[in-house]
Amino acid sequence: MNEKMQAAQTQQSGKPEQRLLVAVAPGLVSEQLVHWTHRLARSLDCPWGAIYVDDSAILPEQDQLQLARTLAVARALGAEVVTTSDPDLARGLLRSATERGVTQIVLSQPTATSYGRLFRRGKLLKKLLRESGTLDIHVVHFKEESSGPVFSPARSLGSTWREYLVAAAIICAVSWVMTYTRTLMAFQAVAWVFLAAVVLMAPVVGRGATLLAAVMSALLWDYYFEPPIHSFSILAPRDQFLFGMFILIAVVLGQLTAKIRRQEKVERERKERAEALQRLTREVTEAAGYDDMLAQAVRQTAFVFKAPVALILPSSSGEMSLHPVSTFQVTEEEIRVAAWVHERGLMAGRFTADFPLATALYLPLSAYGAKWGVMALQLSQAEAPTIHQRTLMDAFAEQIAMAIQRCRMQEISEKSKLLAESERLSKTLLNSISHEVRTPLTVIQSAADCLADFPKPGASISPKAMIAEIQEAAKRLNRLVGKVIEATRLETGHVQPKFEPCEVGELVQVVEEATLKELAHHKVRIKIASNLPPVPMDFELMVHALANLLSNAAFHTPAGTEVQLLARVEDVNLLLVVADNGPGIPPESIPRLFEKFYRAPGAPTGGTGLGLSLVKGFVEAQGGQVTVENRPEGGAAFTIRLPLKQISTPAGCVPV
Repeated sequence: MNEKMQAAQTQQSGKPEQRLLVAVAPGLVSEQLVHWTHRLARSLDCPWGAIYVDDSAILPEQDQLQLARTLAVARALGAEVVTTSDPDLARGLLRSATERGVTQIVLSQPTATSYGRLFRRGKLLKKLLRESGTLDIHVVHFKEESSGPVFSPARSLGSTWREYLVAAAIICAVSWVMTYTRTLMAFQAVAWVFLAAVVLMAPVVGRGATLLAAVMSALLWDYYFEPPIHSFSILAPRDQFLFGMFILIAVVLGQLTAKIRRQEKVERERKERAEALQRLTREVTEAAGYDDMLAQAVRQTAFVFKAPVALILPSSSGEMSLHPVSTFQVTEEEIRVAAWVHERGLMAGRFTADFPLATALYLPLSAYGAKWGVMALQLSQAEAPTIHQRTLMDAFAEQIAMAIQRCRMQEISEKSKLLAESERLSKTLLNSISHEVRTPLTVIQSAADCLADFPKPGASISPKAMIAEIQEAAKRLNRLVGKVIEATRLETGHVQPKFEPCEVGELVQVVEEATLKELAHHKVRIKIASNLPPVPMDFELMVHALANLLSNAAFHTPAGTEVQLLARVEDVNLLLVVADNGPGIPPESIPRLFEKFYRAPGAPTGGTGLGLSLVKGFVEAQGGQVTVENRPEGGAAFTIRLPLKQISTPAGCVPV
């Protein structure tokens, strides 16, 4: 059917959100079907997926390789690849389609094998149509089919040669034991013993071995225990009926038990795969950093597949290189294999049709159309991985690729945030400092011009006063530059406190002298509790912190108001309180008061908004805490809490 016609029909049918699902199986016809479905999905502009329903059939190695390639091609074309297990092919297909919101299922029309005849008789198609509901079913025919049907009918008996031998040995052992007890029980009771052995054996061996055990039990019972002995003839009608019922019950019970066992195995393997994928997702999500994430991915992958793992990732120049977290070395020749896999987006290497002589299996790390590298598995097993193992490998590769993409996007986001924050801080710094820098420079230049023209007729300012203005402006400019430098040191984590036992009285005396001029028009009251012990602190940092608080109080309160500096011990902390009787702080500004460049509404002109952020950084660098609150009687109180015992701060981890 023409794809454009199908697209037009679908749009006219009133289904706005289409989703396709193509059923695949071993054979080149499935690969053709995948490409056909991809073209249809592109014409409909809708998502699509590829599904393989495993009915417990044992596939030849060549079919497994072709099936893996088909699924890899589907994944490379952008399909969601799904594998599921169900002895009922139609039920498994419809269940997966319903879970994923599929609107159209695409099948290939087979032309050969017994299952193809079954398909042509319409049984499978009738079941799909009967139970599909609103799903659309597309049956596509290819003129040249080089392989089997979409769904393989080959149902293996599911038993190994070892299981056949075990089943035969058990039945022979039961027969040998029963020969010594034939005089103690009727031959009918012996039949029940054989039946019990078959039923108990079914959970341990496969269907074929169970069937062999049932047939052997019937024949041995007839030959050795049912009269006439040593003869396969059954004379009595009741014995004939008993023999037939024995065969029927043994076969039915054995097959039912084997079916339950197979379903339990499928569910157990499905649970193990889900848990393995969940562990991988959790570990790579909780990893601290890019390299740790890759290390966790390698560790989880090696644990699940019991194989060394290597990650070959592209460098900034595009060349493929081995990442250090890899657990085995990859030769230069196989690096080229990894480059081929990265470029094509297809699995290659050992157990595949592409580069089968390679020592490892190479899987592309791709997610959402982006290529992030290649994962290599050095499997020790001699046989090719099953389709479920390959699907789990693909799922691991996809999760790792998404984790790499998430880390890369996070790095880009952090760089963008850092750039935006840097631009914001630069703009704020420029706006805040431009006035503060220009004012003292203007004073210096004006005073210098006056001195240059001195003596000037009618000058009312003496040279000594102009020199004092220059000195004051230079000090102001020096304080401004110092604040910017200290803020930069805090931001980059270069402030590392040097703890020494210090006397609180000496600290207060130095701070009082340093702020003498700023507090010249205020009443200063200092109250230090008696018998204060020496406190471990960085003396210079604490002088800066207290001086900034006192200067801040003098700047934001009217002249003549009182500024208090109190020191006392509370619990295990030294409390240093700077309080004033000024207008206080607007409540909405208190949470942001210690942010860089923040100025409360109504604050006097001047200042950069750096002083309080420096106080916070200096105090927290010493393991302390600074808080602010409005006083009930009016004004604000800043409280510094320093621990009486030294608290170590990791180098380079100074909080701001």
